[in-house]
Amino acid sequence: MPKLYIKTYGCQMNERDSEQVARMFVQKGYTMTDREDEADVILFNSCSIREQAEQKALGKMGLLAKQQRHRPHVVYGMMGCMAQSRKDELFKELPRLDLVIGTQKYHRVFEHVDGILRARQERRMDELQTAFSGTHVCDVADEEDSQNRIRDHLNPGARSTAYVSIMQGCEMKCAYCIVPYTRGKERSRPVRDVVDEVKIKVDAV
Repeated sequence: MPKLYIKTYGCQMNERDSEQVARMFVQKGYTMTDREDEADVILFNSCSIREQAEQKALGKMGLLAKQQRHRPHVVYGMMGCMAQSRKDELFKELPRLDLVIGTQKYHRVFEHVDGILRARQERRMDELQTAFSGTHVCDVADEEDSQNRIRDHLNPGARSTAYVSIMQGCEMKCAYCIVPYTRGKERSRPVRDVVDEVKIKVDAV
């Protein structure tokens, strides 16, 4: 059973998006791990608000890829605002990176990652030299209705709080803020859907 490790940088929106991605993997049979050295998939949800946050994510991802040379099947992916703004430029900075996913494509992370991992595993015996190579995937295009796909939660366990996404993007375009350029125009979820999601969370406590 493959194991997934997710590291989240930045805001509460990123925390919520990471939870959605984790939920999709768990539903498909993956298990979560907090140990980088045992993960089959390593995903970073990145932040672009400060350059320091970007450099932290880049440095950490590069270090992990070097440390895990003995586990070449591992899939490395960068999600979030930095992925959206830098796009395929990230493949030059991180040669071992397999996947760059934009802020409107979280619902497609699983299919991309699982496809890469399975292709590598299937090629092991027949093409030993290229078994762990793969085509880089960069998926950062706008997608209609993406705001309504962040709605699932992991089992809350003992937690008494939870994030609920009510919108994506922003129209303000303040001089100091990159959000409108990394998360797109403002798109709100239907009020009824938000209320129903909150009720589900309350009932689960």
